[in-house]
Amino acid sequence: MIIRTPPARKRRADSRPPDDDDNNNNTQSRSSDKQLLVYEDLPAPEYFHGYSIPTTSDHMLCTYQCRQMVKSEFFDALSSAEKQAHDYQSKFEALNEDFSKADAERKKIRDKLFNAEQELAAAKGREHALQEQRNKEIDFSQEQLKKQMQSFCDLEVKFFNEMDLRKKAESLAAKAEDKASHVEENLRTLSESIAREKSSLQNELVHMQSESKLSISRISADLEKMECRAQNAEKESALLKEHLDKLKNQLDECKHEKFEVEKKLSAKSLEIPSNDANLLVKHLREELKSYESEVREARKIKAAHEDVQLLKEKLHEEIKRRERAEFDLFKLADLQLNVKKLEDELSTWTSVVNEIPGVSSADDIPTKFAALQKEVVDSMMRAGEAQACAKELQVAIDSAVLSKQNAETEATMLKEKAESYKAEIKRLELKLSMTTEERDHLENVVKELKEHKNLGSGTDLVSGTIIQELEASHAKKENYLRELENSLVEKTETYGRQQNEIKLLNETLTNEARRVKMLEREGDRLRSEISLLESKLGHGDFSSANTKVLRMVNTLAVDNETKQTIEALQDELQKTKEQLQAVEELKKQSSDAGTHVDSYIAGKIKQLKEQIATLEKREERYKTVFAERISVFRRACCELFGYKIVMDDHQRPDGIPVTRFTLHSIYALSDDEKLQFEYESGNTSIVVSCSGKQIEIDIFIRKMNSIPAFTANLTVESFNKRTLS
Repeated sequence: MIIRTPPARKRRADSRPPDDDDNNNNTQSRSSDKQLLVYEDLPAPEYFHGYSIPTTSDHMLCTYQCRQMVKSEFFDALSSAEKQAHDYQSKFEALNEDFSKADAERKKIRDKLFNAEQELAAAKGREHALQEQRNKEIDFSQEQLKKQMQSFCDLEVKFFNEMDLRKKAESLAAKAEDKASHVEENLRTLSESIAREKSSLQNELVHMQSESKLSISRISADLEKMECRAQNAEKESALLKEHLDKLKNQLDECKHEKFEVEKKLSAKSLEIPSNDANLLVKHLREELKSYESEVREARKIKAAHEDVQLLKEKLHEEIKRRERAEFDLFKLADLQLNVKKLEDELSTWTSVVNEIPGVSSADDIPTKFAALQKEVVDSMMRAGEAQACAKELQVAIDSAVLSKQNAETEATMLKEKAESYKAEIKRLELKLSMTTEERDHLENVVKELKEHKNLGSGTDLVSGTIIQELEASHAKKENYLRELENSLVEKTETYGRQQNEIKLLNETLTNEARRVKMLEREGDRLRSEISLLESKLGHGDFSSANTKVLRMVNTLAVDNETKQTIEALQDELQKTKEQLQAVEELKKQSSDAGTHVDSYIAGKIKQLKEQIATLEKREERYKTVFAERISVFRRACCELFGYKIVMDDHQRPDGIPVTRFTLHSIYALSDDEKLQFEYESGNTSIVVSCSGKQIEIDIFIRKMNSIPAFTANLTVESFNKRTLS
């Protein structure tokens, strides 16, 4: 009987006997329950339904059992080996972790060792530096002591000199007192004479005032008389005018009456010739004669008035003619000068035309000059580029010179520092020697104390002398330390002064650098404007108002330039002739090509003119739009922030251009309430302000560095004042 747990075998359903099925079911259920099975010897084999193969066999059962035993042993050994391998693996991993930890600790220890070595080296270096610094301090203190001694000697000499000067000053003061007494006497006499003169002048002044009053009264009386005369003359003229008007009316009435009377007389002369009528006619004729005489006088007066007015008008016309004649004379002189200039220019132009090859008439000159203008523009552009390069090189040279000067100043400063360090080293060496001497002295004193310890009576005296010596040396050291402190304070003061001077120099240097930058920007702007003007000239546009005529002066330089220009013009003429020949050949070859070239040139010129016109229109449109937008922006700024802003450019006394902004508050009670700020290369500073706002300026601008807060506070204050008022 063998106790084991073999796996269940699979069999066919038709070849199984019922007992085997039961056994197999039992084995399967038990094997599924993982319990031990007891295999016993089975009965003899049976055959089913023609199958010749037996279902079980003892031989097969034995081999299977043996194989299962071997397999179980093998699996046990394998599991134990796997367990051992797993244990070895875990041990190996643990050992590997321990090894890595040990390696990391070794590296940390090595780093700590290196750090400790470096710290040791640094400590040695610091110790060496401290030692050197102490030596330098000793040398410096000794040198300062020497300087203080020397200054003490100098001060003693100055003191004696001042004493002598004081004695001289006392003697001079005594002499000055004598002179002062004499001068006081003179002053008294002068004051008396001045008082006398003053009284006489006052009397004269009173007399002059009375005379002036009398003259004023006389002048006022004369003025009143003249005014009365003028008023009377005006009244008389008005009365005469009224009388003249009345006479005119009477004349008209008389004429009318005369006409009526003549009618009546002509009608009645035929009917009733009588003496009464004759008398009436005589009276009427006499009245008519008197009226006619009055009319004649009135006409004479009227003619005289008209003649006076005509004479006045003629006088005005003559004055105007005289002014016109004088102006025409000036114009004539200017015209004569212009004629002379034009004659000179014409002679020069004729000479130039004769000298210029290829120019036969005045019509050829504009084309030639257009080409020359283009060439001049190109040459000016090249010259401008060359000047820009030269200026860049000059700026680079200036920067190099400045850097060289800075390097030289730094070198001199380093030399001075080296000399000062050498002096400090010497001073510290002297100090060290003094300290070593004091140490030796103290060691000797200690030795003497040790030697004299056994002595009885003399010990007190020796210790007293030693204590006195030590106190004296201590007092000397204290005095020496005080002198060193005073010298240190003086050095710090001088160092502070030097730092302030360096700051001022740096500020001036920055201002000069800003000025140089502004000048460079101005130069760039001027270059751009020059290039624009040259390009406008290069277009060939001509206007007698804007175009300036070049006057030729016969000098050597001008002659050389003219020769060079003539040679260049000859070259250009040859080139243009070649081009014209090529165009003419094209025209000869085919008339269509010539017409095409002419039409192309005309079309190109027309296109360029149209482009220029469109660009000018666009520029004007941009200007108008910009003006409108900037006005809107200013109004919006005024409405939003409460300040009207006026901007203008000016220059400081040192020549630096600055932009100034003047702010007027809309809530201001007067026009004098305004703020002015200067803007220069990113920095804004207040210029003019009310004296009462100095505290707010100090708080908001200088402490807080906030101009918006300052302006907002001012707007609130002015608004409150406006609303309360």
